[in-house]
Amino acid sequence: MTAVSVIVPFFNAAASLPRCLEALLQQDEPAGGYEIIAVDNNSTDASGALARRYPAVRLFSETRQSAYAARNRGLQAASGELIAFTDADCVARADWLRQLTEAMRDERAMVAMGRDRPAGASLAVRLLGAYGHCKEAFVMTSGDATLYFGHTNNLIARRELFRRVGPFDERPRGADMIFVHRVVSLYGTGAVRYVPNAVVDHLEITAAHVYFRKAFIYGRSARQYAEVVPAPVLRHADRLRILRETVRVHHLSAAETALLVAMLVLGVGFYNLGRRSVRASSAPTGAGAAAQPREVEP
Repeated sequence: MTAVSVIVPFFNAAASLPRCLEALLQQDEPAGGYEIIAVDNNSTDASGALARRYPAVRLFSETRQSAYAARNRGLQAASGELIAFTDADCVARADWLRQLTEAMRDERAMVAMGRDRPAGASLAVRLLGAYGHCKEAFVMTSGDATLYFGHTNNLIARRELFRRVGPFDERPRGADMIFVHRVVSLYGTGAVRYVPNAVVDHLEITAAHVYFRKAFIYGRSARQYAEVVPAPVLRHADRLRILRETVRVHHLSAAETALLVAMLVLGVGFYNLGRRSVRASSAPTGAGAAAQPREVEP
């Protein structure tokens, strides 16, 4: 059994998959070694052919159209005691896997999540990335179980967890949030760690308009998975605290701060538009309706 299995689902990712796999193949190797499992989720472009160029990568396919179904297929094939996840449009830094595995040396740690850094070079993207980092650090050290979340483009978990809480829910989005909430409910908030030095560069986030589009999508997703687990809420005071920390840590000027505030306000607007775009008939009822006001916002 290898120490770590890294699972990468992909769908029509020919533009980014080679960079993703090459970065994973060049990792500082953790003790016990690691394997890379790529899962083709019905790609119609050259993604599968590109993946086959890397003989060290174990390649599988999953016909159910869902990134989480593809991750579950990877779980079935994985031999690692630890299971790490990233996406085909993410490029891991050379020490990414080592940073994550070191966090898991503490036996109390069940899940660790690294930093998802936007790849765009513009000022707007840099500011949003800085705020996102400070937000993740705040949430994942808050001790407030309702705030915790996860993202499977940069996450590692113990294999035993999937035996305890089951595989990922195969809904289109939000299964990583559901997974982390289940872990927290079983083991407490101390079981989930944030590892800011475990960095992946997210190639999709190249400009502010992409961020706004993602905010809309996250709003739709939160409305839908609130029927399963309560989505976290950031209070206005929390957002202000995170903003102040971003300004302090990243030495933002008054002009940069004003620009960041404007983009965050727009992001919240797009998020709320996404929530409202879900048909009222698909909104949860009963216990789910009580959880619905809790929401993820930028």
